[in-house]
Formats: sequence, C-alpha cells, structure tokens
Amino acid sequence: MTRFTLPVTLKVRGATITRSSSIGAVGIDASMAKRKFGATGERYYLPGRLVKGLLREAWQELGTVKPEYAGYITEWLGVGSGEDYNEPLRGRLYFSDFADDKPATARLRYRISIDEDTGAADAGMLQVMESPYAPLQEVEFSGEVRCLTGAGENVQPVLEAVQRGLLWVRAVGGARTSGFGELRDVVCGAPEQPAKKPAVAPEQDSVWEYRISFSEPVILSKRRISDNLFESGDVIPGGALKGAVADMIRREPLAYQQLLDELHAVRFTHGFPTKDGKRPQWRPLSVMLTDQGKLVNALDVEDNLDGSFDIDWKDQEKEKANAEYPWPEVPWELRVRTAIDSKLRKTDEGALFAWQMLDPTDFQWVGQVETSRISDAARAQLRDLLSFGVEPIGKTKALGTVDLFEPRRAGARAYPTYTVTLETPCLLIDPGNSLTSAEDLQAEYGRVWRELSDGSLRLIGNKYFQRCSLAGGEYYWRRFSRQRGKYWPYLLTDAGSTFRLQVEAGKEAQAGEYLGRWLTHGLPISPWVLRFYGIPPDLKNMWQHCPYLPENGYGEIHVGEFHV
Repeated sequence: MTRFTLPVTLKVRGATITRSSSIGAVGIDASMAKRKFGATGERYYLPGRLVKGLLREAWQELGTVKPEYAGYITEWLGVGSGEDYNEPLRGRLYFSDFADDKPATARLRYRISIDEDTGAADAGMLQVMESPYAPLQEVEFSGEVRCLTGAGENVQPVLEAVQRGLLWVRAVGGARTSGFGELRDVVCGAPEQPAKKPAVAPEQDSVWEYRISFSEPVILSKRRISDNLFESGDVIPGGALKGAVADMIRREPLAYQQLLDELHAVRFTHGFPTKDGKRPQWRPLSVMLTDQGKLVNALDVEDNLDGSFDIDWKDQEKEKANAEYPWPEVPWELRVRTAIDSKLRKTDEGALFAWQMLDPTDFQWVGQVETSRISDAARAQLRDLLSFGVEPIGKTKALGTVDLFEPRRAGARAYPTYTVTLETPCLLIDPGNSLTSAEDLQAEYGRVWRELSDGSLRLIGNKYFQRCSLAGGEYYWRRFSRQRGKYWPYLLTDAGSTFRLQVEAGKEAQAGEYLGRWLTHGLPISPWVLRFYGIPPDLKNMWQHCPYLPENGYGEIHVGEFHV
C-alpha cells in the first residue's frame, strides 16, 4: 500500500476573497478565511473543498472532449448518496486547505450599492470587506492532494489530470464572476510517499494503546440536530476507526487478506481527546454538587443530601465538576458551505449547510486496539496498516497519524463490591420488557447484571444512576432496519451511567474473571437484546445489523476498586 501526496501551488492574482464563516472584527461585513496551520500561526487560505469543487467543474467541462475525465469524477472525487440509498460512492482524492505562506495581515476594501434609478448610493448599503491582496498582486496558496493506492496501481494519469483540471479553472474565490481571483498558474511538485511510523507496542502484545493526531480540521460523528448542520463531537467512535481501516484494506485486499477475514474480531475503543497523553475518564452520573458546594458521589452517601446533578448545573457548577473530572475542551471552527450550480455559476437553491469542525492542533485522541481474538498473521497486518495512519476520518476525510504504545497496566485485586461506570453508551436493557416505573427499571438492571455475570454479581438495591437515550433516524433505518421491514430505534444506556455491584458469596474468582473480560472486550450484548433487534449472534455478521457493538468501542467500562 502506498500513500501519494501531491504538493500543489495555486498562483492567484489579487484581489480575491474567500469569505470566512466566523464573525470578524467590529465593522467588517466579510472576512477572509484564515486559521492556524500548526506552528506557523494564522494564515489566509482557500478551503480544500472549494478547490475540489472547482476541479469537479473543470473535469465536467473537459469530459465533453475527453470522456475519461467523467470517469475520474466518479472514482476519484465521488458521488453523493441519493434519495433511495445511503451509501455514497466516496472519492479517493483528499484535498487539504491551500494556505498563503505569509502571515495574515488584514486590509480593508469598501463597496457600496448604487441605486439604478437615481445613480446615487443606496442608504445603508456600505460593505466593508477584508481584502488582504492588492489588485494584480500575485499570491501563492500551497496545499496538497493525497490518495491511497494498492501495489501496482498507476495513479500518474490521475495526478496529471488534477493539474490539467486546475489549469482549466479560470478564477477562485467569492468574487470570481466579477473578474477577481484569476488563477494564473498551477505548479505541482513530484508526488511524495511519506514514510511509515514505527510502532512502539511489543509485537507479542495483543492490546495496544493508540494515540491519533491530526494536522487538519476534523468532524467526528455526533447526533445530528438539523438536516443542514453537521456538529462535531469530541470523541472518535471506535466504529469510525474500524471503518477507515476497512476502507484502507479495500485498496489492497490481497496484501491484507487475513486481516480482512478477521477484522470483525478486532476491538477499537473510542478515542478520547487529551493534551498530555493521558486518556480522560467519563464523569459518573452519580456525582452531585451539594448545597454547600462540595462534589460527592451519591453512591457513597448514606444520608440524604440536598444538592443537584449535572442535568441542572449552570456554567459555574460545570466548571467546578470539570476541575475534579477534567475533560479537555477542543476548540472548534464553523464553516458554512453551499453547492454551486455549474451552469448558472451561482449557489444552488436549498443547498446551504454548515460544518462545526474541531481544530485538533495540540490534541491527541487516545484509546486501545484489542486483538486477542485474531491470528498472529492478521495482527501483523494490522500493525503494518496502522503505520500508514488511518483515513478517511469524519466528514472532512482527515488523515490521522497513529502511534502505538504498550497499554498502561496495574495489578489486580479482589473486593466485595465494585462500582462500574460506562465510559461509552451500551445496549444493556431489553426494550421488549415493560419499563413503566422505577421498580421495573431497577428489576431490569438487576436482571442484566445477574445474567451477564452468570449470577456472580448483583445490583445492590437502587444503588445506580443511569440515563437512557434513543438512537436512530433515517440513515439507521436504511442501513440496518430496512431489510427487516420494521424500524426500531436503539435504546442505549448512556455513558456515565454508574452501578454498584455486590459479589455473591463464594463466587469471587468468577466475578473477577467477568470484570476482567469486560474491561478487555467491553460489555457483551445480551441474547434478549439480540433477539429484540433481530441481530444474529454470529460475531462475523453482527456488524452488518447493528453499529453499537463492543468491537466498535461501545460498552466500555471503568471499574472502581478493581484494576487490570
């Protein structure tokens, strides 16, 4: 497998502007897009998606003369999903943002609307624009186009077509139809092949700690609240990493055949953000703030205390809780985009949407890869593949650089009681049962822990705090439920849910074995939940019927007073 990176420089003649979606300084109506590029500081840039869209337009026009360009569009730039299916043809070319290598220096330009009848300036129609480039000034925007290929695949014609297509583009930026932003030249360097990153984790170890870093904005999966707003979460789902690995295998399936056959048995936990390399833990829902301003765990309190839980906290209370249970806040950037009608050269009606992206500078995402149930050959292939990095991640198709380490371990001890906290959501309870009262819910969770542990652990009375949510929607219906003819949203027990469990007398060793197994493999999906959703019990096929599997990072737990 080879990753080609094509350096590209776009030479643009000013003045040009690509409007920023962020709010500018006071009095500025239109700001030029800029963001931080690593240690180089803030730079003005042309969005990679803009360059990709211009290349698509150019290939469409060139395709009328040379039909192979139309084929390039389908395979290398991709085709969106339609109304009857939710599996788009994803492109294979990924475009970085194209940045000016000089520090961002603001200059202003003024425009005003003229009344056609009177020939005078319209009242209140003055526009102040951030226009850092003077007329006829030549500016160089540098970026890269990358792709992943299998052995023996010749991508040179495609890379040459990228340069030809960009040379066909007349202008870039928001004022290109007015004659601004003329694209004078396109300079492509020699394709580069970045070196692999050596792994630190011992080859004989079946559990690795991964740390993923990004050099470009990223959008991670999160429940959508609007059709045209994609808001990023700050956690990388294990299923997203596993899907990216599967996508990479498709580029060279023969070289990774063993891994392809056994990938269903590999477990990727969710990646949690960190600045210091230490993976944060999810705050238990049992944490309360007393009226005296003290944080306590309600499971440890025998007497009734007056206080509040996180659902009622204001900003000041949340800051206090975050100091005790730190979770880094990843900065984000909002980009508003729209599709362009190639014929009319204007925005496509109803195609406006926004991305709330994470700025990953100085952050890593930490989790684990568990490979105990695959062969040595498949494990070696996975280590080799991860040395290439993982892509595409999220809606920006970001490339994640992966470092592997030996996981942190501690000794194991036995205790009469344990506190189990969900670090990620989990399919625990059976939606087919009647859960109309607090007593019903307590009985259901009591049954869950008793049956999952084969009777070695039991829930202590009402010593638990839980929160449930429904997950689903049109995509899940089309992807997982449509074949069954019914739609059932998934009933998840949320991260942070906390349970106090008692070890049954004489079953200490069995309880410790189950807890150790859950820490390694995640909480299993019980047979009654599998039956309700119609999920086959065969691990090799489960992923095609349900996304919330332990192998995708769900059901991860933290165990208090028990360490492995």
